[in-house]
Amino acid sequence: MRALFRISFWVLAVSLMACGASEGNASKRDEKNKERCANFGFKEGTDAFANCVMRLSLKQDRDQPDHDTLVRRYRDRSMARRGDDRYPVCTAAMMDNELDISTGKWVGPNCQMAPD
Repeated sequence: MRALFRISFWVLAVSLMACGASEGNASKRDEKNKERCANFGFKEGTDAFANCVMRLSLKQDRDQPDHDTLVRRYRDRSMARRGDDRYPVCTAAMMDNELDISTGKWVGPNCQMAPD
């Protein structure tokens, strides 16, 4: 029973840390957008300033590829690098990698797909 409590505690703690990190990244992005709009000459608290921040945010969201597109890009790169000793084999330990569920292998921007 005590082990179950510890596991539950750690799962909850890690989940909360992950939420905080993603919110921190979003607030950093918002602060940069606000700074850019202020540098453009918009005054904070005006409709024009709010529209500027909103447009920058929407543009950044549009520029982000969806998850399936990202995995396809990584799979194509990783497959093209097969057998190239300059690139390590993709693993789960590499932070930018994704699991390609169609092949069951890890793929990423800076590695090669594991051989069959």
